[in-house]
Amino acid sequence: MAEFALGMGSNLGDRMRNLMEGVRYLLSRSRMGLFRLSGVYETPPIEGVEGGSFMNCVLAGKFYGPVEELQKDCREAEILMGSPVRKNNKSRMLDIDLLFFANAKLEDKDLMLPHPGIKKRKFVLKPLSDIWHEKIPGLKATPEDLLKKCSDKSRISLVYDTPDRGCFWEVDS
Repeated sequence: MAEFALGMGSNLGDRMRNLMEGVRYLLSRSRMGLFRLSGVYETPPIEGVEGGSFMNCVLAGKFYGPVEELQKDCREAEILMGSPVRKNNKSRMLDIDLLFFANAKLEDKDLMLPHPGIKKRKFVLKPLSDIWHEKIPGLKATPEDLLKKCSDKSRISLVYDTPDRGCFWEVDS
């Protein structure tokens, strides 16, 4: 069993539905244990990504399989939602980044852990701080500590509150 966190975002179509479908897919396919969802935040695209504002969240929990299986499940969810594997700064229906997986430290062309963008992205740190209060494996700091030092000054707005453990957001239809 390994604790993990996934950063999820969408800036095309029904962004909230895309996040919910991505989470549902992961929970149905993956060997997930207990899970927790952060609040959902609206943020502008940064780092040259095209399109409108993103809805972002973090899914954290326990996984009963190897990191490669979780990474594969994330890619399958993105593809099923219509996102290309190689984003190349394009808008996306669903983007899922593996932020950390237990204490794994990986550096290969397809996966780096912990994710190298965690420290510089408010759209990752704020939702992660909703549900992860310990030090991030491999970074020796909590999300809250990193958020205080983060150079990303982009706007971030809470859209949906953090649900209870094992629950989804309460979304008006």
